[in-house]
Amino acid sequence: MATVEALRSCELFTGLSDEELEQIIALAAVETYEAGQEIFAERQPADRLFILSSGRVQMRIHLGSSLRPDRELTVEEVEPGRIFGWSSLVTQQRFTASARALQPVTVIAVEAADLNALFDRNAHLGFVVMKQLAKVVASRLNHTRQRLEQQEASEG
Repeated sequence: MATVEALRSCELFTGLSDEELEQIIALAAVETYEAGQEIFAERQPADRLFILSSGRVQMRIHLGSSLRPDRELTVEEVEPGRIFGWSSLVTQQRFTASARALQPVTVIAVEAADLNALFDRNAHLGFVVMKQLAKVVASRLNHTRQRLEQQEASEG
């Protein structure tokens, strides 16, 4: 079972009260994945948000163009307390990367539709979470840009 302490340590829920965290816990389920197991695939419908409780998760994106062969790039290794599957909270609703367990992992999974319905009922909670989500997405975009620049420099 997910706990207030587990959510309190998550980057996405900074600034929420224990009462608000309890509302999120009511929507959450704990799941486990074995090392090497795919949690979700890039471009798959995004229906859940994941909070990593333990282990490490590798995030990979597919790169391909008519000028270069298809390849995959690891854009991040998620550590406990961080989220992944954030695409489920935006209108695109397709995962923008693939997630694979690097070791046995435990996650807190929240159905995106349920979480968005909670945001509709509690505007303060929704505002705080979406504000934090914007910070997470901006940080991940910068990190991905740096990884791509490093890769191009090493290939050049």
